[in-house]
Amino acid sequence: MFKKLLTNRNEETFIGVVLVLLLIIAFYNWIIALLAGIVIGGVYVLTHKTNTERNREISQLFDAISQSVDQASTYAVQNLPIGIAIVDMESSLCWANSVFRDWVGDIEDDQRLDYIMPNLNIDKFWGKFGYFFEHIGKRYYRVVYKYLQTEGSEEDNYLILYFEDITETEQQKMNCLAAMPVFCDIAIDNMEEVGKGMTAVQQATLWTNVNNCLIDALTAHNAFVRSYGNDNYIACLSREALNTLKEDNFSFLEQIRSIHTVNRIPVTVSMGIAAFSEDIVTQGKANFNELADKAHSGLDLALGRGGDQVVVYEEDGTAHFYGGKTRSVEKNTRVRARVVSQAIRELIETSDLVLIMGHEREDYDSIGAAIGVARMAKIGGKPVHIVISRQTEAISRIEKEIRDVPEFKDLLITADMAEVACNDQTLLFIVDTHRPDMTVAPQLLDKTERRVVIDHHRRSSDFIKKPLLVYTEPSSSSTSELVTELLQYFDEDPELQKIEATALYAGIVVDTKNFSVQTGVRTFDAAAYLRRCGADPDIVRELFSSDFDSVKLKARLLSEARIADGIAMTSCPKEVPNAQIISAQVADMLVNITDVEAAFTFYELPDNIIGVSARSKGDINVQLIMEAIGGGGHRTVAGVQLKGRTLIEAQDEVMDAIHEVLDKGRDTV
Repeated sequence: MFKKLLTNRNEETFIGVVLVLLLIIAFYNWIIALLAGIVIGGVYVLTHKTNTERNREISQLFDAISQSVDQASTYAVQNLPIGIAIVDMESSLCWANSVFRDWVGDIEDDQRLDYIMPNLNIDKFWGKFGYFFEHIGKRYYRVVYKYLQTEGSEEDNYLILYFEDITETEQQKMNCLAAMPVFCDIAIDNMEEVGKGMTAVQQATLWTNVNNCLIDALTAHNAFVRSYGNDNYIACLSREALNTLKEDNFSFLEQIRSIHTVNRIPVTVSMGIAAFSEDIVTQGKANFNELADKAHSGLDLALGRGGDQVVVYEEDGTAHFYGGKTRSVEKNTRVRARVVSQAIRELIETSDLVLIMGHEREDYDSIGAAIGVARMAKIGGKPVHIVISRQTEAISRIEKEIRDVPEFKDLLITADMAEVACNDQTLLFIVDTHRPDMTVAPQLLDKTERRVVIDHHRRSSDFIKKPLLVYTEPSSSSTSELVTELLQYFDEDPELQKIEATALYAGIVVDTKNFSVQTGVRTFDAAAYLRRCGADPDIVRELFSSDFDSVKLKARLLSEARIADGIAMTSCPKEVPNAQIISAQVADMLVNITDVEAAFTFYELPDNIIGVSARSKGDINVQLIMEAIGGGGHRTVAGVQLKGRTLIEAQDEVMDAIHEVLDKGRDTV
């Protein structure tokens, strides 16, 4: 425009000058001026015509070039090596280039992208910019999103998504992760017990068969395996091989169990496996010493849970369990009990105060074991207290018996009182549990580093940190049985009082269902010792007696039970006294019904908590089911307390856990 205006002004000046000159010439000779004017007019017309044609040709050339550029721009946008999509605030597709449509496939305008892109959170991304990763079909993408604000209302604004295909990079990354080493620490659990009574040739043959089965199963996946000692191995395999073994649920454990033995006791193997997480690998922070230590910790955890299983530490750092089909085999030797008893004596002698606590909402096994440990502290001449929770309805009868004894008047204290008394030289015993969140007073665990754990439950991953001493025997019937054995080696004559012996006896009776479940030779030896010390079965029978209302309630719960596919369930009404005890007793009754493999009873506790008592005949491992929702226990006896759930939600959660465990195969639970 400016150039055109400038040209017009130049022409006007030129014409003005020519006219002035013609007027001057005409003043002297008008004929010459006329001829000059004709010539100048012709030249001007010819020049103007030529310029007009040239400008038109240049304009046409520029139009052609502009059109080519527009076509090239459109082609470039449509065929960029990245996909582009524009969505509105409803995540509906407004526009997409051809590359995105080729990658995603058949997609229509106005189709919601969050249906095919799970990671597209439009509410989170709206008004912002950033990136996220998406997996669509068989391809992987890095998606950069940018907010486009128009001059209209917010409804006219958009989110632009730029898709970068990183499939090849992800494949290489997955290949690298699949090749990362995984450490295994392996132990044959019970070769010594199985080999008793065999000849040397039979023992050698058995070890060879087990060794060959184990090594063949691992070397089939190109694993490195070496033995150290008679019953221990280390192995290194790839992450891909570990995934294959997990999908197969470590079936070689069953093959080892099926090896024929003369005394028909199956040989079992435990494994601790540790793998690097993806974050550690990508950040280049792999530490093989830590990985080996983690694998060894996994083996300790597997052995603490009774053996015959695999503990795998993976991405999230938590333990995942495989196997665990066989029941724990009772060990006939008491050497460990004698060693642990002497170690406890030394710890008590070097302490200023002894505190003992069990799990919250104590049962007879918990309080009985605590009373047994209290007797050890008294023998050692140290002040001792048992920390009890506020919910002691289940043991109210024996609690009253204890408080009636003058010597035990100040034995039972609350968590607040214990917290005030606790110091660095306090020795804290945790009995009948090993999980910090299930103890009566978790805050006491931080008050002293001198901690001893005595428990008979199968070990879970959230174990109390850094205890001075751990005595766990999953094959034992009860913690009271373990404490009774410790008492026998603690002093030549512990001189148990009648109420102490009775409390320990009651703990054994309640956990063995009157010597009918998880009972071995050592169980009866412990019970016989307690009877010699004055344990009164009549008092125990009185402790477990029920009033008529409780009997009617149990009958009602049994009649309302729902039984399907071998699973029985029933619920205890709200605000029933001793609901925990009644529910456990009803579960025991249900599991004795023909065709019932497992029973679950639900009951309500204060603070919006739903309790579950689980029982099994043995084919279904209720411990794994309860562990899946935060509980624990034994193969045939387990439980959990669910916070913040309604009764219906708790039942649904238990059913989901049952299906999850049973879907792995009844033979592997």
